Order: sequence, then structure tokens, then C-alpha cells
Amino acid sequence: MDDDNLNPTPTYAIPELPRLVRDMTAIGLVAVDKRMNILIWNRFMEINSQQDAESVVGRNLFECFPDLPKAWLEKKLKTIMILKNTAFSSWQQRPYVFPFTYTGTVTNDLEWMYQDCSFWALRDETGAVQGACISIQDVSETAMAQKMLEAAVEQNLSLEETSQRDALTGLFNRRYFDEHIRLEMHRAQHYHWPFCLAMLDIDFFKKVNDTYGHDAGDEVLKSVAQTLLKQIRNSDILCRFGGEEFVLLLTKMDIKDGTEVCERIVTEIRNTPVEINDQHTIHITMSIGISRYRPGISPHDLLKEADQALYASKQNGRNQFTVFKA
Repeated sequence: MDDDNLNPTPTYAIPELPRLVRDMTAIGLVAVDKRMNILIWNRFMEINSQQDAESVVGRNLFECFPDLPKAWLEKKLKTIMILKNTAFSSWQQRPYVFPFTYTGTVTNDLEWMYQDCSFWALRDETGAVQGACISIQDVSETAMAQKMLEAAVEQNLSLEETSQRDALTGLFNRRYFDEHIRLEMHRAQHYHWPFCLAMLDIDFFKKVNDTYGHDAGDEVLKSVAQTLLKQIRNSDILCRFGGEEFVLLLTKMDIKDGTEVCERIVTEIRNTPVEINDQHTIHITMSIGISRYRPGISPHDLLKEADQALYASKQNGRNQFTVFKA
């Protein structure tokens, strides 16, 4: 006999549930037959649905509760009946199956009860599958605790990220540079990787501030930062060192490739004028000094070498890069 010919009310005997289960208020228990007619509706379900068992047993689950996720839940239940297996739905996958109002006291921000749900086949006394059962556990407090923890971690990560970023340009700041140059040098020494450090300075930046104002100077700094980011790899580390000065860590890069990057940066900065409020077009240039890592050199000395090379670029007319030579 196919499912369509089944009587709306089951004709087989369902063993009576122990009173402990039937009257249970901590966990919900629902059973349906193959036509999705409700067979069991315990006290938990009565309280949270505000529908007593007498009013729903024998009726179609989805007609009684049209807000249920019918397509998903019906497929889940029929699969359980066919495969005769069990399944589980976590609140992290689907916050709730039954849209029950949250009535706890943990938070006032939660509208619906978070639920973990288990599914298994319902068998009669002969072992034949006649329907499926669902157990519903209120995990709202657990869910909210985890969400609060995740929010706190996210906030801490955000604060940490903010503390490592320059507020104006969005680049990493001096603090981040000081922390990571030692790490990059350690990697270079351990893996025998080449490594370059470049110091970059906007030419005549004070004149920009004096002529157009500090707001225009800020726009120049932001524009330069974006131009620089477009010329480097994701693995490189670009920091605003202070004022109009930047520092660039070129990881796994020898001095030959490093000079090509510097040459490209000098050209791109020179060819990228900065528009200020559609009123002024500012043409700028940049000077760069670059040095290479050698085993045994300290971060301070490597930075000092790049600074000396930068000074040489300034002395020789700006708008150029210089490679440090001992």
C-alpha cells in the first residue's frame, strides 16, 4: 500500500511513552507518520508552541505550523524514513527549526530560541518504519555565550589591527615595522632567503603643506600610499614610518629585483598627480634608498644603511633611488 492510501490517523499501535518523556519540559519531542501527521507532541512542545497535544495530534505538521521550513524539514524527515538512519542539525547550521520565541533571561536581544535537533526513524513493534521523530533542545544560552565570545575575539582582533595601522593611510605603522623586521630577518637567516629594505620619502612635502595646507598634504599621503600598494606584492610589508617617510620590506627578494621595484615606484609616483578637491593638481616625486640583508646584520644597521642611501638620493637631486654600498 502506498503512502497516499494511508489513513490520516495511524492504525498501528505506538507504545505509550513513559510519563517522564511525555511530560518533559527540558527537551522537545515530536513524532510524525509518513504523511507528516503529528503522532507525538510532548509538554516542551506544548509550552513553546502554545498548542496542546490534543489540538495537534493527528493533524498535518505543516498545516499546523506553516512557518516551519517545509522544503528542508520534509526532505530531512523523508530521508530518515527511507534510509532508516539518524541525523543532526546544529544551531550553527540552522539557528532553529521550530520558530519558538526566546523566553530566557540571558539577553533581551534574542528573538528566537536557538535549537539543536536530532532526527531518527520511528518504528512500530514489528520494526517497520512508520514515521520519524524529532528531538529539540534549547541551546540559546550556549549559542549566545559562543556568539559573545566570538564578538569579543573579533573586537580584540579589530583593536589589535587598529593598533598596528596608521590612521590616515591605512598602512602598517612604525610599531608593526619594529615587531616584524626581526621576524623577517629571522626567516631570511633560517631559510637563506634574500631580503631587502627600502626607505622612501616624498620630495618637498613640506612645500605641499605650506602651499596648499595640511588637508592637501593628507590627501597626498593617502594617494601615495595607494600608489605604493599597487606596485608591491601581498607578501611585502609597507609601513608609514613617520611624516612623509615610508619603509618597505621586500621579502624573498634579492637586490636586483629590489632595485626594479624601486625604479617602478619612482616612475609611478612621478606619473601620478594628486587631485585636491578638483581645484589643484599636485605633481610629486619620491626618493628611495635600499639596502639588502646579510647574515649577522642587525635591524638597526639595515635600516641605517637604507636611510643613508635615501640621503644620497636626496643629495643627488631627488626623484630617484640609490642602492647602499658599504
